[in-house]
Amino acid sequence: MDVRDAAYTVIQGKGATNCAIGLSSTRIVEAILSDENAVLPVAPVLSGIHGLDGVALSVPCVVNRSGAHPIAQTPFSEHELELLHRSAESLREVAAGLRG
Repeated sequence: MDVRDAAYTVIQGKGATNCAIGLSSTRIVEAILSDENAVLPVAPVLSGIHGLDGVALSVPCVVNRSGAHPIAQTPFSEHELELLHRSAESLREVAAGLRG
Protein backbone atom coordinates (compact mmCIF):
# COMPACT_ATOMS: atom_id res chain seq x y z
CA MET A 1 0.00 0.00 0.00
CA ASP A 2 2.82 2.44 0.77
CA VAL A 3 4.20 2.18 -2.77
CA ARG A 4 0.76 2.44 -4.34
CA ASP A 5 -0.10 5.54 -2.32
CA ALA A 6 3.31 7.23 -2.65
CA ALA A 7 2.25 9.10 -5.80
CA TYR A 8 -0.55 10.81 -3.89
CA THR A 9 1.91 12.01 -1.26
CA VAL A 10 4.17 13.44 -3.97
CA ILE A 11 1.23 15.11 -5.73
CA GLN A 12 0.10 16.71 -2.46
CA GLY A 13 3.58 18.07 -1.88
CA LYS A 14 4.45 19.37 -5.33
CA GLY A 15 1.48 18.87 -7.62
CA ALA A 16 2.90 16.16 -9.93
CA THR A 17 4.90 12.95 -10.10
CA ASN A 18 6.69 13.58 -13.40
CA CYS A 19 10.07 14.03 -11.69
CA ALA A 20 9.75 10.66 -9.95
CA ILE A 21 9.10 9.00 -13.31
CA GLY A 22 12.16 10.71 -14.78
CA LEU A 23 14.35 9.67 -11.84
CA SER A 24 13.17 6.06 -12.10
CA SER A 25 13.85 6.00 -15.83
CA THR A 26 17.29 7.52 -15.30
CA ARG A 27 18.14 4.87 -12.71
CA ILE A 28 17.14 2.04 -15.07
CA VAL A 29 19.18 3.53 -17.94
CA GLU A 30 22.21 3.92 -15.64
CA ALA A 31 21.96 0.25 -14.63
CA ILE A 32 21.86 -0.80 -18.28
CA LEU A 33 24.65 1.47 -19.53
CA SER A 34 26.93 0.63 -16.59
CA ASP A 35 26.12 -3.09 -16.80
CA GLU A 36 25.48 -2.92 -13.05
CA ASN A 37 23.52 -6.08 -12.27
CA ALA A 38 21.31 -3.80 -10.16
CA VAL A 39 18.22 -5.27 -8.54
CA LEU A 40 15.30 -3.06 -9.57
CA PRO A 41 11.51 -3.47 -9.76
CA VAL A 42 10.80 -3.41 -13.49
CA ALA A 43 8.18 -5.08 -15.69
CA PRO A 44 9.61 -7.48 -18.26
CA VAL A 45 7.39 -9.95 -20.11
CA LEU A 46 7.45 -12.95 -17.79
CA SER A 47 8.22 -16.45 -18.97
CA GLY A 48 7.80 -19.22 -16.41
CA ILE A 49 8.20 -16.96 -13.38
CA HIS A 50 5.78 -18.03 -10.64
CA GLY A 51 3.71 -19.81 -13.28
CA LEU A 52 3.22 -16.69 -15.42
CA ASP A 53 3.91 -16.41 -19.14
CA GLY A 54 3.40 -13.72 -21.74
CA VAL A 55 2.46 -10.87 -19.40
CA ALA A 56 4.57 -7.91 -18.24
CA LEU A 57 4.45 -7.36 -14.48
CA SER A 58 6.76 -5.51 -12.13
CA VAL A 59 8.91 -8.00 -10.22
CA PRO A 60 12.42 -7.79 -8.77
CA CYS A 61 14.88 -8.11 -11.65
CA VAL A 62 18.62 -8.01 -12.19
CA VAL A 63 19.09 -5.18 -14.69
CA ASN A 64 22.24 -5.02 -16.79
CA ARG A 65 23.42 -4.47 -20.35
CA SER A 66 21.61 -7.59 -21.57
CA GLY A 67 18.22 -6.55 -20.13
CA ALA A 68 15.98 -7.17 -17.16
CA HIS A 69 16.13 -10.69 -15.77
CA PRO A 70 13.44 -11.63 -13.22
CA ILE A 71 14.76 -13.19 -10.05
CA ALA A 72 12.87 -16.48 -10.19
CA GLN A 73 13.59 -17.43 -6.60
CA THR A 74 12.09 -14.23 -5.16
CA PRO A 75 9.89 -15.45 -2.31
CA PHE A 76 6.23 -14.45 -2.35
CA SER A 77 3.62 -15.32 0.25
CA GLU A 78 0.54 -17.23 -0.92
CA HIS A 79 -1.44 -13.99 -0.71
CA GLU A 80 1.16 -12.08 -2.77
CA LEU A 81 1.17 -14.81 -5.41
CA GLU A 82 -2.61 -14.69 -5.57
CA LEU A 83 -2.48 -10.93 -6.10
CA LEU A 84 0.29 -11.29 -8.71
CA HIS A 85 -1.81 -13.81 -10.66
CA ARG A 86 -4.90 -11.60 -10.30
CA SER A 87 -2.92 -8.67 -11.74
CA ALA A 88 -1.78 -10.82 -14.66
CA GLU A 89 -5.36 -11.87 -15.38
CA SER A 90 -6.54 -8.25 -15.26
CA LEU A 91 -3.85 -7.24 -17.76
CA ARG A 92 -4.79 -10.12 -20.06
CA GLU A 93 -8.45 -9.04 -19.95
CA VAL A 94 -7.56 -5.44 -20.78
CA ALA A 95 -5.31 -6.57 -23.65
CA ALA A 96 -8.07 -8.84 -25.01
CA GLY A 97 -10.54 -5.94 -24.86
CA LEU A 98 -8.16 -3.71 -26.79
CA ARG A 99 -7.80 -6.32 -29.51
CA GLY A 100 -11.55 -6.30 -29.96
